[in-house]
Amino acid sequence: MNQPSSSHNSGIHAGGDVHTGDISDSFNPVSGTAAQTKPVAAQRSTEADPAQQRADLGVLTVLPQETRAVVDIFQQAWEYRRRVLPDGTRVHEAIFETPHGPRTAVLMQTLDRGQLSATAAYTRLRHWYAPPIIALVGIAGGIGAQLDVGDVVLADQIIFYDNHRDTADGPRRRGESTALTAALTIAVNDLFSTEGEPLRIPSPDHGGDFRVRRGPLGSGSAVITDENSRIRTFLHDFQEKCLAVETESGGLVQGFREEFADGTGLTGWLVLRGISDHADAAKGHRDHDLAARNAARAFHRVLPYLWDARR
Repeated sequence: MNQPSSSHNSGIHAGGDVHTGDISDSFNPVSGTAAQTKPVAAQRSTEADPAQQRADLGVLTVLPQETRAVVDIFQQAWEYRRRVLPDGTRVHEAIFETPHGPRTAVLMQTLDRGQLSATAAYTRLRHWYAPPIIALVGIAGGIGAQLDVGDVVLADQIIFYDNHRDTADGPRRRGESTALTAALTIAVNDLFSTEGEPLRIPSPDHGGDFRVRRGPLGSGSAVITDENSRIRTFLHDFQEKCLAVETESGGLVQGFREEFADGTGLTGWLVLRGISDHADAAKGHRDHDLAARNAARAFHRVLPYLWDARR
């Protein structure tokens, strides 16, 4: 296994009653060298408290297919391991070699679907690892005419569609949107200006390319399975370029909004969603694996641009 060519001082550190996978070497983020793993007992007495762990990037997934797809990417990193945190949370850690030195990432799956669980997972990830950037990688229903199943949406804006007032004539929706932070917008602009827009990425699953498009994404608690849905109509009236719908990124963004302030070290959030269906009556599970794998592949392609993101 090749060692990274330079060092970075915000790596993932073990500590407390943390259980690791079968890894013979651990990376020393200070010296940039690999060293024999200490026995767990020695780690408890000499290394940082688990609450002081740090990662450069946090990743959230929701469905098992999404987690497996991102783990496949993590396993391509310079170092990878599974860990059980003191509160019982299972995570996956990886150290990626980059031109800027090693960069650390941690993956956590939410306990459940939906906005509330996404916010709780965001909070847990920030508590244990304090990553400046948190990405949500998974699947969504496409509502943009230019999207095919297997394409990926990189959200530049999250539109909340839940808020509404009930009236005798039906709901009156009160849309609210949140755009990417400036730092992440710069990173995304760099990605597309360097590699083209839409970005095309090979997909071994069907022998061709899938496309990564950026645009607004709708998020709320309602699962949409009707092409004539009032929510779809509202989203296109609110923002005609809205590309997809799902049920978690609003929770991620809300967690970020409520925590973001000077001194927190936060840089931004990122949402990548593979299109598994068209949010209509044909919605099903057939293409979940394909959409999840393509979202993970897009995430891998975006990674080098995220490492440069700064507030």
